[in-house]
Amino acid sequence: MQVAVITGSNGLIGQATCRKLAQSGFLAVGVDIGAESKGNWPYYQCDLTELDRMASTLAAIETDHGLIRVLYNNAGVFHPETDWLDVPPEQYDDTMAANVRVPFFASQWMAKRLIAAGQGGSIVTTASIAGLNGSMVAEYGASKAAVINMTKSLGRRLGQHGIRVNAIAPGLIKTAMGARVPEVSKQRALSSALGRAGEPEEIAAVVDFLVSDAASFVTCTTIEVSGGA
Repeated sequence: MQVAVITGSNGLIGQATCRKLAQSGFLAVGVDIGAESKGNWPYYQCDLTELDRMASTLAAIETDHGLIRVLYNNAGVFHPETDWLDVPPEQYDDTMAANVRVPFFASQWMAKRLIAAGQGGSIVTTASIAGLNGSMVAEYGASKAAVINMTKSLGRRLGQHGIRVNAIAPGLIKTAMGARVPEVSKQRALSSALGRAGEPEEIAAVVDFLVSDAASFVTCTTIEVSGGA
């Protein structure tokens, strides 16, 4: 049974993905900042922005469960309350640390282990249509654009080792973060081709595809899951 680590596992997308991957035969392991898990799967509490703690947590997961073959970098932050003209450096740094720095170094940690073991694997990161189209929350959009570029770069570097790297760009999804989207952006998303917000399970289904053998020739790719926004 392959070990799949899902960061941000206490969020609705994280929970849906843990359930979906477990149904597909993976050992789904959740990681989040909360003291307790919001689901019935192995769980490790960690503030991933503390890179030493992140590394020790991933090492503990491998000690307890075996080599991590799948990593879903889903944890992230979003600060829509502040107009761009007033964004302070510490808020910018917080966004970039959680949304770019964490998946960069978590992916690096996992890739080194897989290469040393001579094993392939799959990395998926949550981007956003904000990273493709821009955003009223400028630092968030910039961080997700970085994720999309990072996905292509890491995929090209790791393909020779049988490690596939992809991203998902959700539109408006029915989550706590989605509820905080500025109203103008929310209305634009709801005028998408499908005319509705997405469900967390619809994101989980795409993650499940990307980490499966059915996607064995898919890498360096960002899949937009936005209802046609």
